[in-house]
Amino acid sequence: MIEKRITVLKTTLIFITFTAYFILLLFTLLPFLKSNFSINPALYWFITGYFLFIPLFIFALVMAKIEGNNGKTQIIQSLNIRSFSKKDWTYSIVGLLLVFIGTGLVFSVSFLLNKYFGIKPLTTTPWFMEMHPFQGYERLLLFIWLPMFFFNIVGEEILWRGYIQKRLQGKYAWLICSFLWLLFHLPFGIDLMIMLIPVIIIIPYAFFKTQNTLVGIFIHGIYNGPLFILVALGLIK
Repeated sequence: MIEKRITVLKTTLIFITFTAYFILLLFTLLPFLKSNFSINPALYWFITGYFLFIPLFIFALVMAKIEGNNGKTQIIQSLNIRSFSKKDWTYSIVGLLLVFIGTGLVFSVSFLLNKYFGIKPLTTTPWFMEMHPFQGYERLLLFIWLPMFFFNIVGEEILWRGYIQKRLQGKYAWLICSFLWLLFHLPFGIDLMIMLIPVIIIIPYAFFKTQNTLVGIFIHGIYNGPLFILVALGLIK
């Protein structure tokens, strides 16, 4: 297994490049799909998501390969994917609980600000996503969402954590990665950025303490997956 250190500058350039690519997709591919195809509105984001997250996934694998890691085993090891230890389970479960508690606190503050000061409550749906609750056969669209969800979670975690954060030197490298990861969510809008602050902080810290990418995949996946399904089924707005 080979790992080469990367600089803050290179880290920043990678995050900014993919953020710019994300914005490009939202203002080119997404409008093109909406203008030329009459399909369920959720599919516009699902398709755009494939174009966004598969490149993240591939980029992480390619960068690990370029370092000199050959074969599936070496690449997996170089991206810090390994079985859970007792410590990993502890950080995964505690981290997940803290993410849910932190998100609940964010929504509570939003509720109170709306009630007492009339500030608009946070919304869980990004500005570019036109989505109504799935009804009947529309629920089968979740099978189209599922592979995109895989590349979303695994692609982000093996790149942001397994490749970048592991190779970034410094005791507070995780804070740099947290800030840049928040920047990557800029295209989702301010509401989503605020809502995601707990997960944006906790996952990089949990990886810093465990050095296991699966910890981030576990927290990220369980946090995002059920939340989206609840929105898709109309159980929350």
